[in-house]
Amino acid sequence: MLKVILLTLLLFPLTAIGCSCFSEAKSFEDEIKEYDAIFTGIALKTDKISGDWDTSFYKTEMKVQQVWKNKAVLESVFIKTNIESNSCGGPAPIIGNRFLVFAHVTKEGLYATGGCSTFMDLEQIGKDLDALNSKDKEEWQTIIKGLWSDLGSPLVVYSK
Repeated sequence: MLKVILLTLLLFPLTAIGCSCFSEAKSFEDEIKEYDAIFTGIALKTDKISGDWDTSFYKTEMKVQQVWKNKAVLESVFIKTNIESNSCGGPAPIIGNRFLVFAHVTKEGLYATGGCSTFMDLEQIGKDLDALNSKDKEEWQTIIKGLWSDLGSPLVVYSK
């Protein structure tokens, strides 16, 4: 049970706690089914798209490395993440960092993520793990290894 709770916290960023995020997924496999695409990529460039409080977002170009869901994901894509002041948003993706992205495709062809969906800065996770004591670090490393194991082999590999 603790593993399920910890995995849930890992998959849903803390910024989502104040949001209305609800999933009926009973397992990680069910969770995967809720997304249009799952991939890793490097953030290349981010632009802030201004609008009202509920329409502003970051548009980030990503160099896709590996794809676990949706073979149509190209080697270069744009993701859309809400800004921190609205709808469960967060900070702009850090250029050069590698991310694990669970996304929905928008009608504009962007991969929407953040808020209730999984959008993990893998470099930041590494730094966070380094700050933990050895027992907690080992426990989180086991959970993260389980996540990668559950994802299985990627469908498409552009680069590692």
